[in-house]
Amino acid sequence: MSFGRVLALVCAGVLCVGLCSCGEKKEEKQIDVPILETKQISYKTVKAEISNISEKYYETGKYSYPYSESVKFKATGLIKEIYVQAPSDVKKGDLLCELYTDDVDEEIEREKIRLDQAEQTLATVRANSNNANEIKMAELDLQIEQMKYDRLVQSLEDYKVYAPCDGTFTDAYQRREPLTVNSPVREGDLFGLTSDLSQQYLCVSVYDNPLNNVNFGTRVSLEQGAHSAQGTVKDIIPVDNGDFSNYVYVILPDEDSELFDFGDVQVVFDVYTRPDTVVVDQKAVRELGGRKFVNLLIDGAKIEQDVETGIEDGKNIEILSGLVGGEEIILN
Repeated sequence: MSFGRVLALVCAGVLCVGLCSCGEKKEEKQIDVPILETKQISYKTVKAEISNISEKYYETGKYSYPYSESVKFKATGLIKEIYVQAPSDVKKGDLLCELYTDDVDEEIEREKIRLDQAEQTLATVRANSNNANEIKMAELDLQIEQMKYDRLVQSLEDYKVYAPCDGTFTDAYQRREPLTVNSPVREGDLFGLTSDLSQQYLCVSVYDNPLNNVNFGTRVSLEQGAHSAQGTVKDIIPVDNGDFSNYVYVILPDEDSELFDFGDVQVVFDVYTRPDTVVVDQKAVRELGGRKFVNLLIDGAKIEQDVETGIEDGKNIEILSGLVGGEEIILN
């Protein structure tokens, strides 16, 4: 056998061994994927309880001056001069605006002439006549002319607009154009408002919609720092300036209140209380497409349950139907 043939046989043997070795290594690289067991899901739950619930509103109040007096024109005419620019602090009796009185002034002059004539007539009758009836008639004519003259002079005040009280004067809302000199006005038109600064009240402002079931006499709880008190809704003042609606709830604290007349006051309107009803955490009730439901946890399974809700207190909600109490409700 030649040397070359022997070398070829040796190389072939080595190649076979290498191939076998590679095959064994390939089999060693195969990894079996383990089957993972699923863990039981953990839910945060609360119990549906039989309890009392009150419908409450939580608002912030401040001491302010909620009352204002209307400032209206008493005569029809043109504005001669405006003496204040809103907003402006005013005192009761301050002159705010004045109308032209040319027509009234002319009528006063004519009446003054008639008054003077009546006085001369009476003096003449008294000097030249002893007829008591003539004297009485002349006296009566003078009295009538005097009354007419006094009434015209007094009417000049109707062309002036005064501040009705101490306070801050503001323009009237919803006016198409601002009033200026020579603006025409009519008797009864609103010139502005003057806030009444004679008495402060605790006030809560609510925008757009009034609080449901809150009326005169509704009781409230008040908190200001370490001070707590009770109070009553004294008045509800609707304010509409054209851009938004505002409802001012005037609160009268009880006489033993120790609240300060400055700083925020937390006001809780306790509207209505329902005893012995099914109550759950508000976060447990879900709403989808107008449907309200809760998720019950029964034997480890999550089950949806439709419910009908009632009043809320800011934390809990009443369940009118769908639950009887004692159920385990899923929160998360």
